[in-house]
Amino acid sequence: MNENLRVLRAEPRFSRLLAASFISGIGDWFNTVAVLSLLFTLTGSGIAVGITLALRVFPRLLVGPLAGVLADRFPRKTILVLTDLASAGLALGFLFATAPGRVWVVYACTVGLVILSIINQPAWRASLPLLVRPENLLVANGLSGTVSGSVMVIGAVLGGVASGALGAEAAFVINSLTFLASALLTLTIRFPVFSPAVKPGLTALWEVWPVVRGSRVIQAILLLAVLWPLGGGVINVLLSVYAIKVFDAGDVGVGILYGAVGLGLLAGGLLVHRISQRLRHALLAAFVVEGAGHALISQSPNLALAAALLVVATAGAGIGNAGIGYLLMRAVPHQMLGRMAALQGALASVTFGLSLLLAGVLLETLPPRSLGLLAGVFILGAGLVGGCSSGQLR
Repeated sequence: MNENLRVLRAEPRFSRLLAASFISGIGDWFNTVAVLSLLFTLTGSGIAVGITLALRVFPRLLVGPLAGVLADRFPRKTILVLTDLASAGLALGFLFATAPGRVWVVYACTVGLVILSIINQPAWRASLPLLVRPENLLVANGLSGTVSGSVMVIGAVLGGVASGALGAEAAFVINSLTFLASALLTLTIRFPVFSPAVKPGLTALWEVWPVVRGSRVIQAILLLAVLWPLGGGVINVLLSVYAIKVFDAGDVGVGILYGAVGLGLLAGGLLVHRISQRLRHALLAAFVVEGAGHALISQSPNLALAAALLVVATAGAGIGNAGIGYLLMRAVPHQMLGRMAALQGALASVTFGLSLLLAGVLLETLPPRSLGLLAGVFILGAGLVGGCSSGQLR
């Protein structure tokens, strides 16, 4: 804990960027809860919810590569501020979905916010090496995961309370204000002078190929981006199935399991500073813990044990994610990091979407526990393959 606090104090620009991310992340959860509630109110149909969730995945395949080029061609601070300001305006668009005939407004605003988020993410990730000294970069990546976990735990609860007590309209306004606050806070951060070295157009995407070809570490990271989500998507589907069908705990069980995911990410991020001396072995151990944890969850006799195991498994994932992010930032020149981060995200999105579909199909023939066991073993194997193929990590 002291090491995390030391880095936050030593890197004030990163601390402000992290605070901006936390604020807007809380707003995102306000929006998520309010949108799902609004859709049920307008349509009374689960189909509309499914469409909205799908709209949050598929734009990544089209916009992700372009977002990487933008992050390397234009000042990253400008991208972060403009996407936050545009999101603040678009978040108010949900207020116009006042009748069943206007459900299209929900879809349009959802796609718009997702696209802005996709553009924002590579710029955010590529900003870390510019704002954080190399010796603090691993811990900074861990703290980013900690914020993600905190947002999941706090945002889901506050979003539900705000939407239930104040109404969906108030939640949409609050979401807009959090984006505005994030933009204003980012404006106070001094970024280094930006010197783009990217040619215009999507041909800039091909410039990353020599870097990929010349680095076993990057190849391993991209391999993991393809393999891990195949198991991760299945687990994402199974969390609700476990809570409702296996443990008969209903919506409360769903909330408990997703809360456990948030706590695991938070814990994993806080523990990252302990792995810096033996990074390769620690990452392999994290992958084993995550995969084995999910395999054990599938056989858990009760919800309480499943939630405890989920915290442990997700902590392993948090450590792995932070380590992978750190290695990517070390292996890739910062002028190319936006494109590489976008490539990693696009590969993960493709396989994650396929995994979600595959899970739905397999659940028609396999019991949830059997499918969860297979997914856990697959995640463990994917982590070992990716880790061993990377060679000696320093």
